[in-house]
Amino acid sequence: MDENLLSMSATSPASSRTLGAELERDRLECRVRRMTVAIDVLRQRERENRRGGGARQRHLGRAIADFEAQIQAMNTRLSDLGVAVH
Repeated sequence: MDENLLSMSATSPASSRTLGAELERDRLECRVRRMTVAIDVLRQRERENRRGGGARQRHLGRAIADFEAQIQAMNTRLSDLGVAVH
């Protein structure tokens, strides 16, 4: 039997993750990064609005809070998948 075939069929604990779990992890990590950037942009707009003497826009604060809650839920799921969340 071919050695490459044997090494591919050997299952180690580290390689026991499913393709679906790996894809979910990649998707969640990418989404967390995108939402973190979006939150940074919204916070910047909020700061600029305050500096300009404009009234505080509640919808920005609500959007930031909503995104933060979504990130928290995604980080919880990532932890469930065994990913170290920082």
